Amino acid sequence: MTALPAEDRTAPSWCTTMGLDGQPYPVRHHAPGLDPTTPACLAVTEAQLNYVRAVHEAGHAVAVLLGRGHLHSAEIVIGDADAEIGGVVQACNMADGHGYAIYSAAGERAVDRWLREAGLWTPEGAIANEVAAWSDRAQFLEINPHVGFGDREVDYRVVHDLADQALDQHWTAVGRVADRLVSVGHLGADEIVAIAGIPNGTASAKCPLQPADWWDETPAQAAAADRRYWTDRDED
Repeated sequence: MTALPAEDRTAPSWCTTMGLDGQPYPVRHHAPGLDPTTPACLAVTEAQLNYVRAVHEAGHAVAVLLGRGHLHSAEIVIGDADAEIGGVVQACNMADGHGYAIYSAAGERAVDRWLREAGLWTPEGAIANEVAAWSDRAQFLEINPHVGFGDREVDYRVVHDLADQALDQHWTAVGRVADRLVSVGHLGADEIVAIAGIPNGTASAKCPLQPADWWDETPAQAAAADRRYWTDRDED
Protein backbone atom coordinates (compact mmCIF):
# COMPACT_ATOMS: atom_id res chain seq x y z
CA MET A 1 0.00 0.00 0.00
CA THR A 2 1.35 3.42 -0.96
CA ALA A 3 1.75 5.77 1.97
CA LEU A 4 -0.46 8.84 1.87
CA PRO A 5 1.28 12.23 1.81
CA ALA A 6 1.64 13.33 5.41
CA GLU A 7 0.84 16.87 6.47
CA ASP A 8 3.94 18.68 7.63
CA ARG A 9 3.38 19.61 11.28
CA THR A 10 6.81 21.28 11.47
CA ALA A 11 5.99 23.86 8.81
CA PRO A 12 4.54 27.26 9.69
CA SER A 13 0.90 26.96 10.72
CA TRP A 14 -0.35 28.96 7.73
CA CYS A 15 0.99 30.06 4.38
CA THR A 16 -0.60 32.71 2.19
CA THR A 17 -1.99 32.42 -1.33
CA MET A 18 -4.45 34.48 -3.36
CA GLY A 19 -8.16 34.03 -2.70
CA LEU A 20 -11.01 34.14 -5.19
CA ASP A 21 -11.44 37.85 -4.49
CA GLY A 22 -7.78 38.59 -5.14
CA GLN A 23 -7.06 39.06 -1.43
CA PRO A 24 -4.52 37.12 0.69
CA TYR A 25 -5.92 33.79 1.84
CA PRO A 26 -4.38 31.51 4.53
CA VAL A 27 -3.70 27.88 3.58
CA ARG A 28 -1.80 24.99 5.10
CA HIS A 29 0.62 24.37 2.23
CA HIS A 30 3.03 26.37 0.10
CA ALA A 31 3.21 26.49 -3.70
CA PRO A 32 4.99 29.60 -5.00
CA GLY A 33 3.34 31.33 -7.94
CA LEU A 34 0.18 29.22 -7.75
CA ASP A 35 -3.12 30.61 -9.00
CA PRO A 36 -5.51 28.39 -6.98
CA THR A 37 -8.55 29.69 -8.87
CA THR A 38 -7.69 27.64 -11.97
CA PRO A 39 -9.39 24.21 -12.15
CA ALA A 40 -6.11 22.65 -13.33
CA CYS A 41 -4.72 22.98 -9.81
CA LEU A 42 -6.75 20.01 -8.64
CA ALA A 43 -5.47 17.90 -11.56
CA VAL A 44 -8.62 15.78 -11.69
CA THR A 45 -10.90 14.63 -14.49
CA GLU A 46 -14.44 15.97 -14.83
CA ALA A 47 -15.80 12.79 -13.25
CA GLN A 48 -13.36 13.13 -10.36
CA LEU A 49 -14.31 16.80 -9.94
CA ASN A 50 -17.96 15.77 -9.64
CA TYR A 51 -16.92 13.30 -6.94
CA VAL A 52 -14.83 15.94 -5.16
CA ARG A 53 -17.99 18.07 -4.94
CA ALA A 54 -19.95 15.07 -3.65
CA VAL A 55 -17.32 14.29 -0.99
CA HIS A 56 -17.30 17.93 0.14
CA GLU A 57 -21.07 18.08 0.58
CA ALA A 58 -21.23 14.58 2.06
CA GLY A 59 -18.73 15.70 4.69
CA HIS A 60 -20.94 18.65 5.55
CA ALA A 61 -24.12 16.53 5.57
CA VAL A 62 -22.72 13.89 7.91
CA ALA A 63 -21.35 16.64 10.16
CA VAL A 64 -24.84 18.18 10.44
CA LEU A 65 -26.19 14.86 11.69
CA LEU A 66 -23.28 14.38 14.09
CA GLY A 67 -23.86 17.89 15.46
CA ARG A 68 -27.54 17.08 16.06
CA GLY A 69 -28.61 19.74 13.62
CA HIS A 70 -31.51 19.30 11.25
CA LEU A 71 -30.54 18.29 7.72
CA HIS A 72 -32.79 19.25 4.79
CA SER A 73 -30.82 18.15 1.73
CA ALA A 74 -27.52 17.99 -0.11
CA GLU A 75 -26.94 19.04 -3.72
CA ILE A 76 -24.03 19.27 -6.14
CA VAL A 77 -23.52 20.65 -9.64
CA ILE A 78 -22.78 17.89 -12.13
CA GLY A 79 -20.42 19.00 -14.88
CA ASP A 80 -19.62 22.65 -15.54
CA ALA A 81 -20.57 25.01 -12.71
CA ASP A 82 -21.85 28.43 -13.78
CA ALA A 83 -21.11 29.89 -10.34
CA GLU A 84 -18.40 29.74 -7.69
CA ILE A 85 -20.53 27.38 -5.59
CA GLY A 86 -20.42 23.75 -6.78
CA GLY A 87 -22.78 22.38 -4.17
CA VAL A 88 -24.66 23.08 -0.97
CA VAL A 89 -25.99 21.37 2.13
CA GLN A 90 -29.21 22.84 3.46
CA ALA A 91 -29.57 22.57 7.22
CA CYS A 92 -30.74 24.40 10.30
CA ASN A 93 -30.61 24.28 14.09
CA MET A 94 -26.84 23.92 14.28
CA ALA A 95 -26.95 25.41 17.76
CA ASP A 96 -24.04 23.43 19.22
CA GLY A 97 -20.84 25.44 18.73
CA HIS A 98 -18.59 22.38 18.70
CA GLY A 99 -20.81 20.69 16.12
CA TYR A 100 -20.94 23.81 13.97
CA ALA A 101 -17.15 24.06 13.97
CA ILE A 102 -16.91 20.49 12.70
CA TYR A 103 -19.57 21.16 10.09
CA SER A 104 -17.73 24.25 8.83
CA ALA A 105 -14.48 22.42 8.09
CA ALA A 106 -15.83 18.97 7.26
CA GLY A 107 -16.21 19.68 3.54
CA GLU A 108 -12.67 20.79 2.82
CA ARG A 109 -11.14 18.21 5.16
CA ALA A 110 -13.17 15.39 3.58
CA VAL A 111 -11.85 16.35 0.15
CA ASP A 112 -8.27 16.58 1.42
CA ARG A 113 -8.57 13.07 2.85
CA TRP A 114 -10.18 11.68 -0.30
CA LEU A 115 -7.46 13.17 -2.52
CA ARG A 116 -4.82 11.49 -0.37
CA GLU A 117 -6.55 8.11 -0.41
CA ALA A 118 -7.12 8.32 -4.17
CA GLY A 119 -3.45 9.10 -4.80
CA LEU A 120 -4.37 12.50 -6.25
CA TRP A 121 -3.09 14.74 -3.48
CA THR A 122 -0.59 17.49 -4.33
CA PRO A 123 0.21 20.70 -2.45
CA GLU A 124 -1.33 22.66 -5.34
CA GLY A 125 -4.53 20.62 -5.20
CA ALA A 126 -4.71 20.92 -1.43
CA ILE A 127 -4.45 24.71 -1.70
CA ALA A 128 -7.12 24.84 -4.41
CA ASN A 129 -9.38 22.77 -2.18
CA GLU A 130 -8.91 25.15 0.74
CA VAL A 131 -9.57 28.20 -1.42
CA ALA A 132 -12.74 26.55 -2.71
CA ALA A 133 -13.94 26.38 0.91
CA TRP A 134 -13.82 30.18 1.29
CA SER A 135 -17.56 30.53 1.95
CA ASP A 136 -17.52 27.86 4.68
CA ARG A 137 -14.66 29.62 6.45
CA ALA A 138 -16.12 33.10 6.01
CA GLN A 139 -19.47 32.11 7.45
CA PHE A 140 -17.84 30.44 10.46
CA LEU A 141 -15.40 33.28 11.14
CA GLU A 142 -18.14 35.89 10.90
CA ILE A 143 -19.82 34.50 14.01
CA ASN A 144 -16.59 33.33 15.68
CA PRO A 145 -14.26 36.36 15.62
CA HIS A 146 -12.03 34.79 18.27
CA VAL A 147 -10.88 32.19 15.69
CA GLY A 148 -8.18 33.10 13.21
CA PHE A 149 -4.99 31.98 11.49
CA GLY A 150 -2.31 32.54 14.08
CA ASP A 151 -3.65 35.99 14.93
CA ARG A 152 -6.55 35.16 17.25
CA GLU A 153 -7.27 33.37 20.51
CA VAL A 154 -8.10 30.10 18.73
CA ASP A 155 -6.36 28.87 15.58
CA TYR A 156 -8.48 27.58 12.69
CA ARG A 157 -6.27 24.48 12.60
CA VAL A 158 -8.12 23.40 15.76
CA VAL A 159 -11.32 23.49 13.71
CA HIS A 160 -9.60 21.34 11.06
CA ASP A 161 -8.48 18.88 13.73
CA LEU A 162 -11.99 18.56 15.15
CA ALA A 163 -13.36 17.87 11.67
CA ASP A 164 -10.62 15.30 11.00
CA GLN A 165 -11.49 13.43 14.20
CA ALA A 166 -15.18 13.31 13.30
CA LEU A 167 -14.43 12.19 9.75
CA ASP A 168 -12.12 9.45 11.02
CA GLN A 169 -14.99 7.93 12.96
CA HIS A 170 -17.59 8.26 10.20
CA TRP A 171 -15.58 8.07 6.99
CA THR A 172 -17.51 5.08 5.67
CA ALA A 173 -20.77 7.01 6.00
CA VAL A 174 -19.28 9.99 4.16
CA GLY A 175 -18.23 7.71 1.32
CA ARG A 176 -21.65 6.09 1.04
CA VAL A 177 -23.39 9.47 0.90
CA ALA A 178 -20.90 10.78 -1.67
CA ASP A 179 -21.34 7.69 -3.86
CA ARG A 180 -25.09 8.22 -4.00
CA LEU A 181 -24.93 12.00 -4.30
CA VAL A 182 -22.59 11.96 -7.30
CA SER A 183 -24.96 9.64 -9.14
CA VAL A 184 -28.14 11.70 -8.62
CA GLY A 185 -27.00 15.26 -7.84
CA HIS A 186 -29.55 15.86 -5.07
CA LEU A 187 -30.45 13.94 -1.92
CA GLY A 188 -33.19 14.63 0.59
CA ALA A 189 -32.61 14.29 4.30
CA ASP A 190 -34.42 10.97 4.68
CA GLU A 191 -32.20 9.25 2.15
CA ILE A 192 -29.02 10.72 3.63
CA VAL A 193 -30.07 9.65 7.12
CA ALA A 194 -30.74 6.12 5.86
CA ILE A 195 -27.40 5.94 4.02
CA ALA A 196 -25.35 7.41 6.88
CA GLY A 197 -27.14 5.55 9.66
CA ILE A 198 -27.22 8.69 11.83
CA PRO A 199 -30.54 10.17 13.02
CA ASN A 200 -31.65 13.65 12.00
CA GLY A 201 -32.08 16.40 14.57
CA THR A 202 -35.05 18.65 15.20
CA ALA A 203 -35.70 21.55 12.85
CA SER A 204 -35.38 25.10 14.12
CA ALA A 205 -38.62 26.94 14.83
CA LYS A 206 -37.36 29.84 12.70
CA CYS A 207 -35.80 27.81 9.90
CA PRO A 208 -35.88 29.75 6.60
CA LEU A 209 -35.77 26.59 4.50
CA GLN A 210 -39.48 25.90 4.35
CA PRO A 211 -40.56 22.80 2.37
CA ALA A 212 -42.52 24.93 -0.12
CA ASP A 213 -39.44 26.91 -1.08
CA TRP A 214 -36.12 25.21 -0.51
CA TRP A 215 -36.31 22.55 -3.21
CA ASP A 216 -36.67 25.21 -5.92
CA GLU A 217 -33.60 27.18 -4.84
CA THR A 218 -30.29 27.19 -6.64
CA PRO A 219 -27.21 26.37 -4.53
CA ALA A 220 -26.33 30.08 -4.44
CA GLN A 221 -29.83 31.02 -3.25
CA ALA A 222 -29.74 28.32 -0.61
CA ALA A 223 -26.36 29.49 0.64
CA ALA A 224 -27.72 33.04 0.89
CA ALA A 225 -30.70 31.80 2.90
CA ASP A 226 -28.35 29.92 5.20
CA ARG A 227 -26.30 33.08 5.76
CA ARG A 228 -29.50 34.99 6.60
CA TYR A 229 -30.38 32.34 9.17
CA TRP A 230 -27.04 32.65 10.93
CA THR A 231 -27.23 36.43 10.86
CA ASP A 232 -30.64 36.29 12.54
CA ARG A 233 -29.36 33.79 15.08
CA ASP A 234 -26.36 35.96 15.91
CA GLU A 235 -28.63 38.95 16.53
CA ASP A 236 -30.71 36.93 18.99
